[in-house]
Amino acid sequence: MSFLTDVLSTSSAAVAASAFLPSETHASPVKRAETVTYTYTDATSTATYTYVVHKQPRVMNAYYGWLSLLAVATVMNACFIAWALHRRFRGKAGAPSGSAQPNGRLSLRRLPHAILTWSRIVGFRLRIPRVEMNLIEFALSIMYLAGCLAFTFAPTDNVKPYVHLQPNYIGAKSGLIAAGQMPLAVFLALKNNPITWLTGIGHEKLILMHRIVSRCILVCTWIHFVGEYYSYKNAGVLYELIDEGWEIAGAVAAVAQTITTIFGIKQIRHRYYEIFYSSHVALILIFVICMHIHLIPMLCPYYIWPIYIIWGFDRGLRAARYLLFNVILRPKSHKALVEHIGADGLRVTLKRRIPGGWTAGQHVFLAFPKLGVESHPFTIGNIYEKEEGDNEAEMVFIIRAMGGQTRTLLDRAMKTGSCELTAFFDGPYGHPEDIRPFTTCIFIAGGTGVTYTIARMHQLFKDVQASKAHSKRVVFVWAVRTETEYEWVATDIAKVVALVPSSISLLVEVYLTGEKRDNALQGLPDLEKDDVDVEKDGALTTTSSKERSSSRSSSNEKADVSGASTPTKPAAAYFASGATTPTTACADGSFAFPRPGIVLKSGRPDVRTILEEEITTSAGAVAVDVSGPDGLVDAVRSSLTEPFAGPVATMRGTPTVLLSVEQFRM
Repeated sequence: MSFLTDVLSTSSAAVAASAFLPSETHASPVKRAETVTYTYTDATSTATYTYVVHKQPRVMNAYYGWLSLLAVATVMNACFIAWALHRRFRGKAGAPSGSAQPNGRLSLRRLPHAILTWSRIVGFRLRIPRVEMNLIEFALSIMYLAGCLAFTFAPTDNVKPYVHLQPNYIGAKSGLIAAGQMPLAVFLALKNNPITWLTGIGHEKLILMHRIVSRCILVCTWIHFVGEYYSYKNAGVLYELIDEGWEIAGAVAAVAQTITTIFGIKQIRHRYYEIFYSSHVALILIFVICMHIHLIPMLCPYYIWPIYIIWGFDRGLRAARYLLFNVILRPKSHKALVEHIGADGLRVTLKRRIPGGWTAGQHVFLAFPKLGVESHPFTIGNIYEKEEGDNEAEMVFIIRAMGGQTRTLLDRAMKTGSCELTAFFDGPYGHPEDIRPFTTCIFIAGGTGVTYTIARMHQLFKDVQASKAHSKRVVFVWAVRTETEYEWVATDIAKVVALVPSSISLLVEVYLTGEKRDNALQGLPDLEKDDVDVEKDGALTTTSSKERSSSRSSSNEKADVSGASTPTKPAAAYFASGATTPTTACADGSFAFPRPGIVLKSGRPDVRTILEEEITTSAGAVAVDVSGPDGLVDAVRSSLTEPFAGPVATMRGTPTVLLSVEQFRM
């Protein structure tokens, strides 16, 4: 029996799960397993044993599934690019690009549009309660985990299938499957990801799939441990479970992965990001190295070598970009200006030479060496523009101090109102959707999410002026808690509003959600049941779009319109960091008046009404960009599943809607 135990244990460790079978069992199997004869000789006797090495699970099947999904996503991205180019060139040629207005009659010609709308609603907008996944992501998670479990428990051949339910078989197969998925998990976490280049899906969205694969690996890892535990226990040698170096390494790897997965839970990750970030790097390093040690006796360390290659490729690109932008293309100053702009707000400004610039809506990872080694993702709040005669472009970030490094930044800036710190950045990253082909563009932001939408709107205006886009209607909605926070970017919004092309009908609404309006503004006249549209050269006009939006006014949502704002800082301080530096609160607590063409309202925006009015009256395809708290994003998603944006409405002439969400899933 000791030899029997050795054979079973050794074959399990090498994932060549074995079972003693009579030789006649192998007469005509459908899936042939390898029959092995072993002769054992000692001082007194010779014995011959025959056993079966069952087929290993096909770990590559999971990769075939992922490659199939990648191919589908790549084709869809190519189709979108082709459609966008077609719309843009058609717009340049002067051909009408709008869709017919809704007329109440179903049209079979719009069936493809209805199918597209249905797929977007079912796949990407419907959310699973209490889970940060849409239906597509949730379905992929379930199918992926089910596939891993099926490969773990299903027989790999038809030779005594019940043998595959023995603990040593289950443990061996689950361990192999867990090891085989490790390169995929690392690949999905790359910042410089080929998947993004092929599909247009940014790394910040792929990180969710990285977590799905990682958690499936964790499940398989513990199934592996439980299977091995009972295998050793049933053989009466439990004391040998963790008595060698490679076995200890496997246990350490399992513990390290379990801890980092717990720290990766959304609530813990968001509350203690610095702890999560530092521990994640250290624990994953321990996990990979220990797994390599653990897999060497199992004869399959080839699952680990791709990790080093993939990780090295990404780190090499990031290091090259880091050196290029921060060292080789040496800036005039490595310092970043950090300004306290009221409440918990910070404005960070730095200049760099960035060949090719960045796309509006992209983000970078900022690091301040004096404050620690970790870096944080921040959206660039302005577009790529170089001053005449200067090779450097200014990057502006609006940051709300939360905890950790951002709180330390705030404490330093509050002492004198501003400070300068050495800063390095890595990026830009992200893949914002192309909104140039869309007739109506709606930007909705909450809090500091405005840095994403204001940059996107600014770039859109430039593209329209350059005949690269043909948008006709733009709506900008920003929900912010207080007037102090509104003033963080009030001047920036006014600057962008002043650049609106004459061909665009623009509506800008700012909602103050956290407090009543300041007394300094209470005496301003209210426009009864009317909002304000900005059209030609920023002039205030009354148009049909104003009539569409007037129904949103209520007793507690009155529009305020006033003249130009007055800086509340001394002139030198006001222009110290550029013409777009926002004003802050005056000493007496009053605030600058609203800018021309910007509507200030109290309360929360009714995003459903806003979206319904704009979508149902649009003359062509609609793009909706949203960035902000989960509640706001969920409200937008939920609104776009309503009948007014559904497949039936699309068949009646309502345009299709593309929803783009910026939410960091770090």
